[in-house]
Amino acid sequence: MEGNLNTMPLISLLEMLHAERKSGVLEVASTPPLSLHLQVGEVVDGGILDWRGLDAIASFNIHTPEAPFTFTQGLQSGKVIMPMRTLLGEWARINDECQRFFSLVDSPSRVFESLGGNETLDVFVGGRSVRTAARMWEVPLVIAMERVWSGLQSGELTPLGRYVWYKLRIRHPRARRKGDGDDDLVRMMDGEQNLGRLVAAGIDPNRLRRYLIRGIMNEELVFSGRGWLLRDLLWELEHQEAEKY
Repeated sequence: MEGNLNTMPLISLLEMLHAERKSGVLEVASTPPLSLHLQVGEVVDGGILDWRGLDAIASFNIHTPEAPFTFTQGLQSGKVIMPMRTLLGEWARINDECQRFFSLVDSPSRVFESLGGNETLDVFVGGRSVRTAARMWEVPLVIAMERVWSGLQSGELTPLGRYVWYKLRIRHPRARRKGDGDDDLVRMMDGEQNLGRLVAAGIDPNRLRRYLIRGIMNEELVFSGRGWLLRDLLWELEHQEAEKY
């Protein structure tokens, strides 16, 4: 089965697959892409590329207005993440909540600093990202986003000018070749220096973001962690666009 979300919204599509107790893989070819594995009409796995689980699924806009999709039937395995109706409700709620938090937090990759005094936010002493804090707190990403949003409103947290993805070292497959249109980025992305070093060397962060997004989407850049990185880079660009208006 194939179609487009402009004629069958994602919620309606999933409700239909649930009602018909379908098993298979649903692929939504958007930016970012989404894949969901269903067994007898229930979601047992899913996410954005190699970022899997409820946090990853819920980071996808459930109201995406247009994107091609395909559903390939076949038996799947795994534990049901949530009953379908519960999952759809939670997914929509998280989408709405995150839109509120993004008014102050541009990305879960953003590093924040706490000066201390709030025991809950002490994980940010010395500077940490929202993603790192969520792991340390052992809570869903949306809860970590809410805590950071509250900390920013109260003045207990300060955003720093860096992101956790600055620490990544990515080796471009053409790092040692010449003649690429973005030759400086290809050459510098040699796996020896992290992405923060590229920014420090004068590479515009937005140029780097767009280059990474393009490389991940066309599968030229394949590495562990590309799913959450893609989602965060897109959020960061969306936040900057929203701030213009």
